[in-house]
Amino acid sequence: MIDVLNILIQLQEIDSQIINLKQKTESLPLKIKKLDQLAEEIDKQFENERKKLSTLEKQKKDKERDIDEINDKIKKLKEKTSQIKTNKEYQALLKEIESFEEALKKEEENLLLIMYELDETKRNLEDSKKNADLKKKELELEKIQVEEEIKRVNQSIDTLIDERRGFIDKLPKEIYDEYKELMKKHKGIAVSEVKNSVCQGCFLHIPPQLYVEIKLNQSIYHCPQCGRILFYKKEENKEEKAVSE
Repeated sequence: MIDVLNILIQLQEIDSQIINLKQKTESLPLKIKKLDQLAEEIDKQFENERKKLSTLEKQKKDKERDIDEINDKIKKLKEKTSQIKTNKEYQALLKEIESFEEALKKEEENLLLIMYELDETKRNLEDSKKNADLKKKELELEKIQVEEEIKRVNQSIDTLIDERRGFIDKLPKEIYDEYKELMKKHKGIAVSEVKNSVCQGCFLHIPPQLYVEIKLNQSIYHCPQCGRILFYKKEENKEEKAVSE
């Protein structure tokens, strides 16, 4: 029974490693997904800057067209001055010309503001492109590293599964069936160490006589509360032994 207990202990260690590695394989794809999302956000930010530039360029063209139209109107009004016969008509024409010239001045000021923002946006876009390319390269490199880690973890799991089969073959069927049921019931922990008279699975204080028998590691004993298979590590409990002596 000593050999069976040792096999169960080693099997539990292997299964615990497999569980931890499988949890890791579940979290790593999420990390890749997050990296992809960050890359998409970078592209989206750059696209927003590009759209802003496109909008400003359109505003510039529209403003230049408006200015040309106003200049054309002013030119035609000035051409009319030679045809004016009365002073009243002349004053009215001058007032109309003045009104268009004021509008022209405002439009030219607006055009200057647009051109200033356009130049600034072009510079920002160039910087954003450089930063975006650099950041995306970093993200791609990190993604490759995560993908390589996934491969390593899966290889480790495969190795442990192969090793696990060797231990299963050495166990009596009824013992392995019980082990599987306990694994299922206790979310992957079927075999639990006892430290200082306490089951490390459910933290029940083991009765003194049972604890003495468990410390011998010569038979399979179960926790009275959680039902897990119990064992005692002598090397890790030297301090407890010293206290008892």
